[in-house]
Amino acid sequence: MASAACAIQAGLEVIEVTFTLPSAARAIERLRHDHPAALIGAGTVRTVAELEDAAAAGAEFLVAPGLNSQLVEAARIRGLPILPGVFTASEVDEALRLGVEMLKLFPSEPLGPAYMSALLQPFPAARLVPTGGITAANAGAYLKAGAAAVAMGSSLFPGARIAADGPRVVAPLVAEALAAVR
Repeated sequence: MASAACAIQAGLEVIEVTFTLPSAARAIERLRHDHPAALIGAGTVRTVAELEDAAAAGAEFLVAPGLNSQLVEAARIRGLPILPGVFTASEVDEALRLGVEMLKLFPSEPLGPAYMSALLQPFPAARLVPTGGITAANAGAYLKAGAAAVAMGSSLFPGARIAADGPRVVAPLVAEALAAVR
């Protein structure tokens, strides 16, 4: 929670709170309250129950690790944008058939921007958001290769460093990442 607040204060406008954390719903609710200008979403949403908890907490978008048509439909009914995880052409094709155009490309590394660019060739309507290995050093290459946006996790929120030195370590990482994508 404190790390997310530091990231927002450093200029990050979008935060995804992962549902691998037991207090994810509470964190989403508090971040929405404390930082109304930021876009706060729920990540690693795998079940309809988690989707409902995220929606009740005020999540403004959802991110799933895989392509799950049940979650896509539940999100559509709720009016919540969802970025399902895809990796193969078959998954991208299925997601587009389900009406989802913004997709989480996961994992993005080790195959890199060239793989993402090749995946976009037969699917020009797909808007891919690579995650999983994205850093300030490679984010620009993904954007040049056609990414709609990039998502960074541990490169902005390094758990061991935060545990050792506190949430303040996040601010310079956010500043470096923002400089790299601008």
